[in-house]
Parts: sequence; C-alpha cells; structure tokens
Amino acid sequence: MEELPCGVFFISLLLIVAAEVVAFVLVGDHVGFLWALLILILVSACGPFVVRRVGSGVLARTRERLALGEVPTRELLDGLVVLIGGFMICVPGFIGDAIGLLLMISPVRHLVIRAFGHQLARRVQKMPAGRWGFIDARSTSVRNKEAPRNDIALPPGTPDRPVDPGGPAEG
Repeated sequence: MEELPCGVFFISLLLIVAAEVVAFVLVGDHVGFLWALLILILVSACGPFVVRRVGSGVLARTRERLALGEVPTRELLDGLVVLIGGFMICVPGFIGDAIGLLLMISPVRHLVIRAFGHQLARRVQKMPAGRWGFIDARSTSVRNKEAPRNDIALPPGTPDRPVDPGGPAEG
C-alpha cells in the first residue's frame, strides 16, 4: 500500500478546511451568521447521540451474528463507517456534518461499503499478525507457518489447553 506524501495530506486538509469555510459563509448568507453558528453547535452536540443510537443497532446485529457462530464482517464494516461518520459529525462544519449524517443511514452505509469494500479487500489479502503468524483474508483462521492450516497459532510458552482460573494455584 502506497503512503501519501505529507504534502498531499497537508494540501488535502487545507482544501477540506477551505470548503468548510466557504460552506459556512454560504449558509451564513442565507440564514445569518448567528443561526449558522447555532446550527453548527447543535449538530455537533447532538451528533454523539445519533452515533450512539445507530451504533447500538449495529452492535446488536453484530452480537446476533456472533451468537449464530457467523463472522460479522458486514456489521464490523458498518461499525467502522458509523465511527467515521460520527467523527465527521462531531467536528464542526456543514460539509462534514452532512456527510456524517448521511453515513448514519443504513442504505447509504451499504453503498459506501460496497463501493470501497472491494478496494479494501484487495489491499488486505494478507496482513501481518505479529511474529507468530499471519492473517489470511481468504480463510477464517490465524495460522503459523509451522501450525496446521486449520489451527490457531499460539505464541511459544502458551499452554495447549485453557487454564482453569478457579483451579489450584501453581507456584
């Protein structure tokens, strides 16, 4: 994955700030400066409540999928998009608020996930998971090169079976 040069990031950030200032001036021209400021403050203050409500629904669906023994991939991506939208709502600015509020709508989130999910999946085909193994996005296991394919790699010194927390103390 290529990293963006610092200059590109800085220029992008400046363009976003400039767009937010222009949007504030345009809204301020239509409704007045104080009303525009009040709207920004209210949306930024109410944003966490919206994010909490939407996020709790995503969390409930994640728990349902986990209870069924399924991997909640869609729900985890939903949660990530809700988190990004929540950040955009909480940072004052009309453009960020509008995008953040749109990301709270389930069909819009699914469109965003569908549009960017394939791009993300290509970049995360194999991702390092530390010194003991790697995560293979095409399988459902974390494995060590020496471990069998369907086994979870454990760090050296880890017991093969769970330790009973209520059992006798070793010493």
